[in-house]
Amino acid sequence: MTEFWRFARMMLYYRRLLIIAAVGVFIDAICVMGGFGSLTWIITMFFEQGVTIRELVADKLADSRLEQWTGLDLSPLAQWIPAGELAGLAFIMVFILALSLVGSAGRFTHEYCTMTVVMRTVMRVRKRLFNRLVHLPVAVANQDSTASRIARVIRDCQQLTNGFTALVSRAVRGIALGLALLALAFYLDYVLALTFLFIVPPVMIMIRKFGKKVRKASRRALKHYGIMLGAITESLQGLRVVKVHHAEGYERRRFNRINREALTQEMRARVAKAMSAPTVELFALIGVMGVMMIAAWSVYGGGRQASEVVSVLMMLAASAGMFRSVAGLNNHLQEAAAAAQSIDEVLSLPVENTARDEQGQALPAVPRHRRAIVFDDVWYTYPGSESPAVAGVNLTVPAGSICAVVGSNGSGKSTLLGLLPRLYEPTEGRVLIDGVDIADCTLRSLRRQIALVTQETVLFDGTIADNIIYGSRHVSHEQMVAAARQAYADAFIESMPDGYQSNIGERGMRLSGGQRQRLALARAILRDPAILILDEATSQIDADSEARINEALTDFMRSRTTFVIAHRLSTVIHADMIVVMDNATVASIGTHQELLQSSDVYRVLCRTQLQGLPQ
Repeated sequence: MTEFWRFARMMLYYRRLLIIAAVGVFIDAICVMGGFGSLTWIITMFFEQGVTIRELVADKLADSRLEQWTGLDLSPLAQWIPAGELAGLAFIMVFILALSLVGSAGRFTHEYCTMTVVMRTVMRVRKRLFNRLVHLPVAVANQDSTASRIARVIRDCQQLTNGFTALVSRAVRGIALGLALLALAFYLDYVLALTFLFIVPPVMIMIRKFGKKVRKASRRALKHYGIMLGAITESLQGLRVVKVHHAEGYERRRFNRINREALTQEMRARVAKAMSAPTVELFALIGVMGVMMIAAWSVYGGGRQASEVVSVLMMLAASAGMFRSVAGLNNHLQEAAAAAQSIDEVLSLPVENTARDEQGQALPAVPRHRRAIVFDDVWYTYPGSESPAVAGVNLTVPAGSICAVVGSNGSGKSTLLGLLPRLYEPTEGRVLIDGVDIADCTLRSLRRQIALVTQETVLFDGTIADNIIYGSRHVSHEQMVAAARQAYADAFIESMPDGYQSNIGERGMRLSGGQRQRLALARAILRDPAILILDEATSQIDADSEARINEALTDFMRSRTTFVIAHRLSTVIHADMIVVMDNATVASIGTHQELLQSSDVYRVLCRTQLQGLPQ
């Protein structure tokens, strides 16, 4: 519960709304207490023939205790009540109706303000959660599934909303009204009221016991909900593959299995949830029965007026009814506590060091690259892996050169280039740009001069213009169009109904593979990077377009340092230097002709993996 209360304290940021809500629930409680107090006079009038409402009110207002509490003589107020029985009864009914209207206004104020506070607070939690997710290091983010992260933002935050709502809305009102009615019962007869309070300790013990079971079961259910979301995401995103392979039945069976497992975890909490409210009510009933026996003894053996005892019992019963919400509240709080623990786990994950060092000092910016990029004895091991993905790499790439990186699958190509924009932090060694260790500089200044185009094109739901200018602020329409033309994307863009404002759908699914790749190239060109990383960027483009795009890329790469993860021989031949990776190390470095003469690993790669080898 510690995590839940820490998030709940965030609601104190909206103190003004909470104060207004407290005033509203106070008015509601006072009106309810006044209404029930007025009912006691009606009950007495019915039990004792010949007694009018006016006389009963005058008797209560003349009570010395009331005068001591208020410091005022309120007895003259009774003169405003009609003397007749029916007229007095009608007056009290109108008075109770007026109190109900005022109380309803107070209740509306309380509900409106608390709902506003809850929604704004959960919005801030979602914001913090998403901010943490997008700033996670890639190595940390890869340790959990995307669907699990989505579940934290959606399902867990919804559970937190339910807990906050139950806490500050329903529970606060129930407890406030219950205490008000209990106070009225104490005023009428403190002995009977004290007897009723004896049931509180066992009720609280039972609530705590059931609450622990609900929290544990809810936490397991939330975990399986994330797994279920992952299965749905995979099936729908890969729907074309599912249909072509006629795998709908397999996906149904897989989802049904996961769905049943999630249900099993939710069902484990059903006993605790179902037992909590009846148990509380049972103890409350036992308490009420005890109070009723004492009340009956006071009437039949002690000579007390039955109307007084009935009034006290009515107050206690109404108070118990208000406190019933505590049992339901506990279930909501325990479910929210499980969600809060899950959210807190994400918020406790490390983030990328973007602008300040460990002492809080501002980091310098990386100057625009002009001389050389150096990998100085760089090692990197993925979390949980025993063997390094990059081992002792020493490499110097002069500015403006094209460096092709080749190697078999798992040789460390992508990991090595992932170290340059600090997607991964070296386990040992340094990466230097013009002699500056990039680990000691701001991420923004580093990544601002790097563009990345991957073989798997990444686009976002939105317009073509949104995707081209993604990550580039304050660019003109003319600059965007020029980048599209250089990537040979302008022709197909202009042929679309809305041109650059055409919506391309989720992941760009309304475009062909080649069109998506051209947009990704245009986005990279628009950034005007000093360092360009290409993972076979023209792999999804037809042969006719590839020649023209390669020509455009040749012009674009002329003044930039370019790293290419090569899968085609045509790319390798034109590189200034080729780095051959083998078993996480650099096996050899040289030009195409040099490596054909000196590197056995490179010759094998040319025969088996690099496409387009001349006969």
